[in-house]
Amino acid sequence: MRAFERAEFRILFDEQREPLFRFLLRLTRNPTDAEDLLQETFLTVWRKRELFEGRGSAAGFLRRTAYRLFLNQSELSARRTSLAPQAGELPRTDEEPQGESLAAERAETISFLVQRVRAALDELPEPTRTAFVLFRYAGLSCAEVAATQGAPQKTVETRIARATQLLAEKLRPYRHHAANF
Repeated sequence: MRAFERAEFRILFDEQREPLFRFLLRLTRNPTDAEDLLQETFLTVWRKRELFEGRGSAAGFLRRTAYRLFLNQSELSARRTSLAPQAGELPRTDEEPQGESLAAERAETISFLVQRVRAALDELPEPTRTAFVLFRYAGLSCAEVAATQGAPQKTVETRIARATQLLAEKLRPYRHHAANF
């Protein structure tokens, strides 16, 4: 199949801009990052339009490109984060906090737990982590995750189950902190 023509690309842009933005927003959880990735995705698809061979839908090609760009951005962000100083441990819980300090302590505990979940996610093997994130955080169905990853649906289901099991094991030591919420 030939590459997209300008008019075809414009139609693709008009039809897919909003759904792709929502997809990227679910992945990034940040409207600014989602918009940046959206622009980068359409620019990349236009530059690499000759790679679209017509074996799947143009929308699928667009989504796969967006997802790969998201992964690249995530890897870069993870490398930068690994170079930053690590957050301290949880505050002591044997003291009874008063008033505003209770809210501050809870916010700090939540931040601590979120960091632990993110760290546990980062430790998962890549195909497993990606399947889990797309399914649980991006809200894609198993079939959509399979199409995005180019893997059979049963493989994706196995990856999600394995990720759930591994995360439960890694996060077990922090259960008592989460029980207070």
